[in-house]
Amino acid sequence: MQGSRILLLLLPICVYAQPKYTIQDLGSLPNMPSCTGTALSQSGNVAGYCSPAGGSVLFGGATHGFLYSNGVLTDMGQTSKPTVPTGVNDSGLVVGTYVNINLSAGVAVAPFRFQNGNIQPDAGVPSNAAPFGLTNAGQSAATQVLAGGSNFFIKSEAYLVTGTGTSTPLLTLKASQGAAFGISPSGDWVAGGAPNVIANQLASLTPCLWQNGTFQALPLVSNFNYASATGVNDSGMASGMGFTFNFSALEDPHASGHAVLFNNGAVTDLGTLPVDLNSAALGINNSGTVVGYSTTQTPDISLFTSALLEPASASSHAFVYTNGVMYNLSNLLVNGPGWQLTAASAINNAGQIVGTGIIQQQQHAFLLTPVTPPTVNSVVGAGLSVPPVNSLSANGLFTLFGTGFAGASVSQNVTSADLTNNALPTNLANTCVQGGTTRWGLIFVSATQINAVADPLSTSGTVPVSVITNCGLPNETPTAPVNVTVAAETPQFLFDVQNPSGQNEVAAVEQSGAQVGPVGLIPGGETFTPAHAGDILTAYGVGWGTTMPAAVVGSLAPDGTANITAPYTLTVGGTTAVVSYAGLAPTFAGLYQINFTVPSGLATGNQPIVLTVDGVPTPTGAFLAVH
Repeated sequence: MQGSRILLLLLPICVYAQPKYTIQDLGSLPNMPSCTGTALSQSGNVAGYCSPAGGSVLFGGATHGFLYSNGVLTDMGQTSKPTVPTGVNDSGLVVGTYVNINLSAGVAVAPFRFQNGNIQPDAGVPSNAAPFGLTNAGQSAATQVLAGGSNFFIKSEAYLVTGTGTSTPLLTLKASQGAAFGISPSGDWVAGGAPNVIANQLASLTPCLWQNGTFQALPLVSNFNYASATGVNDSGMASGMGFTFNFSALEDPHASGHAVLFNNGAVTDLGTLPVDLNSAALGINNSGTVVGYSTTQTPDISLFTSALLEPASASSHAFVYTNGVMYNLSNLLVNGPGWQLTAASAINNAGQIVGTGIIQQQQHAFLLTPVTPPTVNSVVGAGLSVPPVNSLSANGLFTLFGTGFAGASVSQNVTSADLTNNALPTNLANTCVQGGTTRWGLIFVSATQINAVADPLSTSGTVPVSVITNCGLPNETPTAPVNVTVAAETPQFLFDVQNPSGQNEVAAVEQSGAQVGPVGLIPGGETFTPAHAGDILTAYGVGWGTTMPAAVVGSLAPDGTANITAPYTLTVGGTTAVVSYAGLAPTFAGLYQINFTVPSGLATGNQPIVLTVDGVPTPTGAFLAVH
């Protein structure tokens, strides 16, 4: 049988993995090289601001807001006060606040909106208020800081800003005292805190949510005096920060804080990244993935808003928290070497993340897009029988089906140039298959299918099998392992065609090389003729077990014979056939063949053919055309 035909038979028939991201540097504005990413829409629009090198909103530095959409960075223009965008939606509407921080007079904010190329005061938001977040319906959460307020909790009031130019107060246990910092994509939930201010001092701060305007207190955070929710998703899960701070001073050397997650009436302290001391969570999406920053620095009075207001610090690290694990985002990039991501400000439901980082000693805003992780959907014998063979055996040629194994255009078959001393490559198209701790030989790789040969295995139990994309590169990404049952033999035939019913003609040839099968088996293809009694045929298959001499697993079998060692029988139409050889197919890897004589007395038509190895039969449905 020609090698090209065997390879065609093996071609496609027409645990949580660590997240990975691509990074997009959003650039900078003219004469304003230092940029901060602050807000993100569901479709990936980004808002933020840029300032001169070394500039700071906290000290009244000049800023220009920007909108990044479809690869274009738009300057919102010059304003008289520092401009800090805090929300953007899919239509490109941006909301934010002008910030004026005076150490003696307190905090002064004023809302603005950027729409149709113009930035202007936002009449729909209360004066001296900062909106936070923006839905596609035009809703925002907002915190109004009254005259003399020294932060967002003293003399503050919370509001829901509707999409119709009006605002509704969000009441708390202390009536008008409240602070709102996030809104869910649907607009049904608002996240914030309920302060209790006595004699102009913050006596307590209860984290809270408002669902359709109704106040809900969230649990307090152990080991911290105060807590606030900072973001919320459509299920009412909320990100936040628990903290301890002496508000009588701008800086408290004993201050501390941790990122937290509120869910179903409970609170989880997310801790910090290794070595860091403090953290804050700033956003959450509908999957419950949380983003924020972790730092060695002590919190100052800006607390979690420092990611929006203060210059990037090399001591700060952006994080993503997913599936119970906090990851340093700088370690999850598949491109953009040299970045230190210092804070993640927001995450959308597509998993994109916006924030701020340092690259080549410059502060830039970034947009991260998750890399779809490769996924193994099934592991089956390469004969692709119906029903499938779901076990593996040593030297068994098998197929993995899934997604993301390679680039969408990749369809690479092994060639002689890929072989080393007749051994199959364990890396093909930067894709590897790992069984246990060993990488196995590969025959074919595409985005959705891999054909590989199993290494020596035990005869029982299971083996974890995974696919590794970008194999051999710094950004290797493994799939979650799939535990596959192991057996001594997993016999199957190969087939010329694959019918969903599982009734398939086995791949067989006459001694002359003529193809055996019903006439017209493949319309317009090779010529097929049925077998006759007394014909000596060769049929091909996989998973027939150990041989003598033993196979060099993962390598091409040498010329000559290597008989399978287990007892076997072959029947055609229920009649035992005389077999002259059953073993490895010379010059192929993981392929077996059986040479037999077609029994006499068979009726014309498709006759079932069954190979039984050590008591294990090939799946039903295989047949041989006889005349």
